[in-house]
This record gives sequence, C-alpha cells and structure tokens, in this order.
Amino acid sequence: MVDIVCVNWGSKYGTEYTRKLYEMVKRNTTRDFKFYCLTDNLSIYDTPIIPVKIKDGYAGWWNKMQIFRDDMLPAGEYLYLDLDVVIVDNIDSILDFTGFGITRDFINPDTGILGGKEYNSSVMRFTQDINLWKFFYKNQEKWKKIQAQIPFFGDQNVISAYLNEKAYANPFPDEWLWSFKMGTLRGRRPVEHDKFFGAQIPNNGKICIFHGLPNPSDVSVDWVTENWRA
Repeated sequence: MVDIVCVNWGSKYGTEYTRKLYEMVKRNTTRDFKFYCLTDNLSIYDTPIIPVKIKDGYAGWWNKMQIFRDDMLPAGEYLYLDLDVVIVDNIDSILDFTGFGITRDFINPDTGILGGKEYNSSVMRFTQDINLWKFFYKNQEKWKKIQAQIPFFGDQNVISAYLNEKAYANPFPDEWLWSFKMGTLRGRRPVEHDKFFGAQIPNNGKICIFHGLPNPSDVSVDWVTENWRA
C-alpha cells in the first residue's frame, strides 16, 4: 500500500487546501490509502487526515525535507503531493511507479542551479530514504549560503543534487504532470507572462502543478473548479 503525505506549515495555506487534496486523491484512485499531513498545528485536523507534528527548526519549503526522516512517518511507501496541485485523472499508475518517482523541472530540466538535471518536487513517489535526509541535514550550511544568494533555492534543488549523485534516470513521463503556467513543455521560459500555457488538460495529464503564482484558488477555469473541491 502506498500512503499519501503532504505538508501544511505556517499560515500560507488554509486547511481547505489539505482537505481538498485528500478528496482529490480519494476520487482518483482505486487503492486504499492513509493520508498524512505534516503540520505545526495538530489540533486543526481530524479523521481521515492523520496529522503528524513536524520537527521545529525549519522554515518554509525546507520542512518538506522532513518527509524523508526515519522518525517522522511509519516506514513504508509514499506519494508526496504539494498542497497546490490539482488532480484531474486516476493516479494508480503513479502509485504503482517503480522506484523513486519525480517529474523533470519545467524551467531548468537539463541544467539546474547546482548543475546536472533538475526535478520539480511537487509530486514524488518514494520509499523513505534516510540517506536523502542525511544529505540535506549534513550540508545545511551550504544550502543556507546558496539561498542567501539565490532566494528561490530550495528543497527541489537539494533533492535534484542528491539524485544526480545517484545517477538517477527514471522520472515520471512528462505528460503525466504539467505546469499551469507552462504546460507540458520543459526547458523554456514563457515569453508571454500573462498567458497560462497549461490551462488546457493535456493528453494523459493526471496532475497539474501550480508552482509559484497563481494558486488554484486564483483562477477561473472550469476543470480547476470541477476538480479542486472538497
């Protein structure tokens, strides 16, 4: 069984994002699953969402790295989902994906900030990996220095660096996950920033990723309204 995990820390996203994510998963899989949310406020969730107290000492997107700790979640197989994704079709094939699953980055898939390939960490299929956590934890000073120079440097850059060290070469098929801003294209920045090239569901599209802005709550598109609901 592959369980689901998300992270809701601080006040950026309300509990409705977590609940809508749970309902989207439930509508789009034939599998049994448990749904965990790493949070700094256990009292705001109840069944069927299982709140897990996140460890103190981390801010923002760095909290996502705690999904890989061996003292956070029960040992097992997981699908991690960002709170601002929209699931539009059955995800059983993602749950059944063999090995570590992640999608290629939309902007810098071939040459990331740290060199090598870069991956988008909005959706990840994984078995708990304490070595990935250690890679992050032992090099925190390095990550802080880079972030001081590049503010948007974050968890996906660290995960990408780890995967590059492991010669990772088995990402999800591009068409399964697309960007609301950029569509299924990888490696090209949109010239027209007022257009959303992913506003149409592509063939075989399963999950739309809303990285940066807008959020699902900010757009008036029929399929977003239809799927992003509790």
